[in-house]
Amino acid sequence: MVQSAGVPQLSDNQAPPGRPSSATETDVNLIHNTQAPPPPMESGPNKRRKARVRGNSTRPKKRMTDSRGVSDRPLVEKQGVCDEGSPLPPPLRISLKSLLAAEMKLVYGDEQHNITQQPSKSPVTSSASQFMCQASEIVGPPSGPNLGFLPQIDKWLDVALQDADSYYQQKKYGIAASRFTTALELCSKGAAVEQSLHAVYEDISKVVSLIESRLVACYLRLKRPKIALNHSHRAIQLNPIYFRHHLRQAMVYRLLGNPCAAARSAMIADWVYWLSGGSDEHISKLIKLYWQALLDEAIIMEDGFSVMYTPCSAGDSVGDCIAKAEETFRKQNPAFTDYLFTDPSGGHLLPQTTDWSNPPSTQQKYVLTLGFRRGQDGSFLSKLTSRTCPSFTGPRASFSSSSPEDMERVCDTFSRRILPALDFIKCTKLAAGFSPGSGLVERLQYAGYLGQIQRSREQTVILHQALAELAVAPYLQDLTHAETSLLQALMADTMDTLEGRRTDRERVWNEMQKVGMLEDLLFQLEETYLKNKAQRASRKQRAGVQGAEGKARGRPKAGVKIEAKGGGTVVTDKAKVRPTETQQETAVAPMTLPDP
Repeated sequence: MVQSAGVPQLSDNQAPPGRPSSATETDVNLIHNTQAPPPPMESGPNKRRKARVRGNSTRPKKRMTDSRGVSDRPLVEKQGVCDEGSPLPPPLRISLKSLLAAEMKLVYGDEQHNITQQPSKSPVTSSASQFMCQASEIVGPPSGPNLGFLPQIDKWLDVALQDADSYYQQKKYGIAASRFTTALELCSKGAAVEQSLHAVYEDISKVVSLIESRLVACYLRLKRPKIALNHSHRAIQLNPIYFRHHLRQAMVYRLLGNPCAAARSAMIADWVYWLSGGSDEHISKLIKLYWQALLDEAIIMEDGFSVMYTPCSAGDSVGDCIAKAEETFRKQNPAFTDYLFTDPSGGHLLPQTTDWSNPPSTQQKYVLTLGFRRGQDGSFLSKLTSRTCPSFTGPRASFSSSSPEDMERVCDTFSRRILPALDFIKCTKLAAGFSPGSGLVERLQYAGYLGQIQRSREQTVILHQALAELAVAPYLQDLTHAETSLLQALMADTMDTLEGRRTDRERVWNEMQKVGMLEDLLFQLEETYLKNKAQRASRKQRAGVQGAEGKARGRPKAGVKIEAKGGGTVVTDKAKVRPTETQQETAVAPMTLPDP
């Protein structure tokens, strides 16, 4: 059941033109402690408009965008309560003004902690206090071991950070970025903490991750998200449980036009904030608002498939949920029914109904249904349910040497068809995992193909992204021993690939791909065998029918061949063969010899 409540005020109370002044742009259904009002009665054709889809799928959609390419559609003042098993009503659209206001508060909210104050007489300087402040935000209350405390940082690093922060406060972001880069170089030379010989890896990681995060903020201020992307990945690799790292990564993805990855980063930020002990309800509301806005943008931008989320209770079987969801989808989106895929694992979460404080068993979860306009764009998803190691590059792609043109074709398939669908599936699924079919292994396979065609810059970005996802994976789900071993192997191979190391052992994702190729080959052989068997049975059946029909008409079954005068042969029945008069005379006439 979707319930609604207010969200903290993000901007001025002045309403935009054409809307009542009493309705604020940030009143959305994000809190679950109050009962939602009953939905308005609907009749006629509007009665069926209760699916969370992208709108009228039979007409091409016009997007209203600003100069940054961000949707600025008005809010839809419509809320409703959905029954179990029925699709969600249309969500409340978040305006661009509210999105940007929430983003500014979340991404740059820690800039109020000034690290340029003059150091006090305390053995811990102001810069160290800043790191301690971040650490206390990360790990929660200071009651546990080694929580909220960092040793004194190196004095030269402290000076470099104060210098960088002074330029940042003066809004000289280019100079500040260069100074933070100098601070990173000092850390790489061992000047992270005062007593480097007794330093703990986690402490050094938190120091370096903060510097990386400040670099992200500098490049975001400079409107250079491509440079900020790798720094955001490295900040998460070093400290995956600081929620602002994920929020800054979400902003980078949004500016790069990847709202699916941005929505997932916002979802992870919301989870990590609660996991690390965050208790500020205002921040939690803002993160959910930001998450919802990015998810709406991701749904709007997809033009190859349509989306529907259906609530599924714990007592319903998976087959019944899938059947009901697909039946409803066909009725409401006839233009996107060439191929339907419903995620059988379920477990999808939406910001409107997510409350991390609730036990997982009582958390409202949804079934995701994707409908494709063209069947060939989504038919590969069927392998997610029928393969142990699904491979999407076609048979024998890893067993034979391919030309550069073939490699380019495979990379284009990954980037345009495979990865967008897999990324959208996991943008509302917290425990997406890192097994084959999750999107992470496929991204690493894509990076391998990019390396073969000498597109090293793109390969590096994807490998850093994969490392960031692997670093946060243990905090999103419980891992078995086999999953832990797989996680360690993936991280080791990814690091080796980034550093250019060559090993005799095959990369883990290439081994998975070859297993998938073998599965495809076995399925193809089985399909060919069954097809040939059916054809043989059909031919035998037709031959039997023809023989029975011929016997019923008195058609002879056996015959002899007789040469005809024209040189051909005539097949006739043995019993009906009678010698002609010429043949009789030839048989009885005596042989006469010519006269000498």
